[in-house]
Amino acid sequence: MPKKSENTEQPVEEKKKKAPKAEKPGKEKKSAAEKTDKAEKSEKADKSKKAKKAEKAEAAPSPETAQPAREETEALQPLDAEHPELTPEQVQAIVSGANRTHAEGLGDAWAVVLGRNPAALMPQVISTVLHEGGTRPSWQWKRSGKEYVLMAWPREEALRASVLMRAEEEGGQLRPCDAVPLLEGQPNDLTVESVHPWETGAGADVAVSMIEGKNPMWFFDPLYIRDKDDLTPGITHTFTLAGLCFAVRKALLDDVTITQGPQYEAYAADWLAAHPGTGRLDVPPLKVSMKGRRMIMPGRRFCEYQIRAEVEEVRQGALEQMPITLMYLRFPFDEREPMLLPVYASKMVLKDYEPKAGDEIDAYVWLQGRVIDFDPQAPDAAEDDTQAAPRQ
Repeated sequence: MPKKSENTEQPVEEKKKKAPKAEKPGKEKKSAAEKTDKAEKSEKADKSKKAKKAEKAEAAPSPETAQPAREETEALQPLDAEHPELTPEQVQAIVSGANRTHAEGLGDAWAVVLGRNPAALMPQVISTVLHEGGTRPSWQWKRSGKEYVLMAWPREEALRASVLMRAEEEGGQLRPCDAVPLLEGQPNDLTVESVHPWETGAGADVAVSMIEGKNPMWFFDPLYIRDKDDLTPGITHTFTLAGLCFAVRKALLDDVTITQGPQYEAYAADWLAAHPGTGRLDVPPLKVSMKGRRMIMPGRRFCEYQIRAEVEEVRQGALEQMPITLMYLRFPFDEREPMLLPVYASKMVLKDYEPKAGDEIDAYVWLQGRVIDFDPQAPDAAEDDTQAAPRQ
């Protein structure tokens, strides 16, 4: 809320004052003393305000230091040589996932799969899903006396528009309550860490761990209302996991130059020991090859990650008129099975880039997952199925 200026506050105070009365003898000296005291207080207040302004001026960032703050409000892109070198503290903050937020909205996801402002298209999307989509037995459930049915379209695609229907009582009228881009994922065994239910809709952000003691990974579960009884911390489930690209391109960096940090210090000590008579300034930068590396780092918001990986397989599809490319990625671990991650990229995100098997990519993705369906191979039921069709 904007602060009131002194100019707007002062007249209000003056209106509250009563008209001055005639002063009695001997009152003049007291009044003069009060005026002197007021003047001193006013002078001190002015000095205090000036001091505070000076402190704010010193604390205000210069144009150079303010730039990173402006960059945080822009769409995040994969790191490349055009970005300034990160300090060890910044790298640690990224790796640990510090300063992230829960963004409870699907506008970005809908925008990249529809290619236009989703707000204007959602009525049409919902209507199409309900008239032409299908459902599965595992997409129909009951909770707390309410009945739910998930409809998805097109039935033959791996990335679909979905609408969740809800009846306030069993056998009651089903009405749309949520709409989500639905991603078919690959199965991964993951241990539940914690859950952040969304205030609106039927979804939640879910944290899972792959290796004990490591930071958890977050994904959005669009069927949280169905899955929530199973999302007990410490329990391992098989989740289908997938990613949706907000940005993607062929990897630009073949190697990374490191000039500071623990890894560089160890390298510099070894180099100086191997080159007697040289000094610290003679140590060349440390270059680390990125070829074949697979990395996943936390993004700006929970469920968003910056990744680098090699594309193992590519498939083509579409959501209505938007071409969709599906890339299969694999992230290996020493102590467990690899994480399988199919990643979807729309033509809007890919632009002129055409991924191929063997490409190394940089991408910024939003992760989505759900407890694996009990009938994962079952085809979506047609609308004319009396059990599957929504009750109008």
